[in-house]
Amino acid sequence: MLNILLVELDMRACFLFSITTLCSKIISARRSRSSMEVPVEVSSPNIEFVENEPTRFQNFLSRFREIRNAEAHFSLRNALIDHLREEYSNTV
Repeated sequence: MLNILLVELDMRACFLFSITTLCSKIISARRSRSSMEVPVEVSSPNIEFVENEPTRFQNFLSRFREIRNAEAHFSLRNALIDHLREEYSNTV
């Protein structure tokens, strides 16, 4: 019984040692990689304002509301179910 406990404790200790070794390797790799990074200058993007942007946004919102319309969704769903029921009810 004592031998089994010692083997189990040895396995746990080996596992913990492996985990801590792996963690320390990851940390040291991240530290060495971050010290190698060179800062890069990024230019600011060119932004153009469009005159009809509010109109385009309103068009987008209206299309979005049409797509997300719950009544239309359920109507189309029920029509699809009826169609499939009619199409495949005779083949069973």
